[in-house]
Amino acid sequence: MSSSIMWISVAVMVVCLLFKKDNKIAEILGGVAWLLFGFYWVTLIPFFYEKADYVNIILVVLLFLFCLLLSLFAVRSFKNKMRPENPDHPAAESSDKKDKKDKKAAAFFDLTKLVAVVCIIYMPFQWIGFLNHALIESVASQTVYLLNVFGYDAVQTAYDKIAYNGTFAGVILACTAIESIAFFTGLVLTARRSGPKRQALAFLAVVPTIYVLNLVRNAFVVASSGDLWFGVNSFEIAHHYIGKAGSGVVLIVLAYVTLKLLPELMDTGSDLKDLVADEVKGIFKINQ
Repeated sequence: MSSSIMWISVAVMVVCLLFKKDNKIAEILGGVAWLLFGFYWVTLIPFFYEKADYVNIILVVLLFLFCLLLSLFAVRSFKNKMRPENPDHPAAESSDKKDKKDKKAAAFFDLTKLVAVVCIIYMPFQWIGFLNHALIESVASQTVYLLNVFGYDAVQTAYDKIAYNGTFAGVILACTAIESIAFFTGLVLTARRSGPKRQALAFLAVVPTIYVLNLVRNAFVVASSGDLWFGVNSFEIAHHYIGKAGSGVVLIVLAYVTLKLLPELMDTGSDLKDLVADEVKGIFKINQ
């Protein structure tokens, strides 16, 4: 049920993006898509509740509220364009106000495009069995190859298992870096007013780097666990602390590189901030 809602929301996003940004149909489709996307996350609350994962429950609720905010923005934009007597109707707006609304609308559609691209890349590997299997097997195989190149006699014992020096490491989807690859690919494709050359340069500078460094991280975890570099808790230290901290630093650096190559993304972020701030002010009747 949950996966169906996600697929439907993404499909509606894609249809929405086929229209021009100032199209009323696009706005209402965008509103529906974000409402469905938010509802998908709500359906995960029972799963997190069973695991007593209250942090994720809070994050899911906040994400739902954010999606609801975007849906309300789309619906309000649709209603304003439908009612010429409304002071927010385009014909009654000053040029400055209209420019700000256009920028917020562009940010809305850019974010919709980003989420659609990320989901289209990631979801098949999450929910389609043979793709999930193939990606995990490929990453495990390449990790073993890298270990062997550096003199570590590791062996792939199953599509998702690596053995080295009497220890076994399991490879799951999170070990493939597909989430980060999907996100940065979406970020590159979302950049406004960026020519294909700069987008291609940003993609080539970031995405292959993520993939290669993820293999290095996997190899580091396997080698340090097998040789007990950090004692009996080598896996936990290598994977949970050093590996995750290193991944975080790498992603921050790559985000900086992406923004330097595609500075238009800063405009999108600023316009999206204005969209959220104005919607919150509108809900609580705060003077704008």
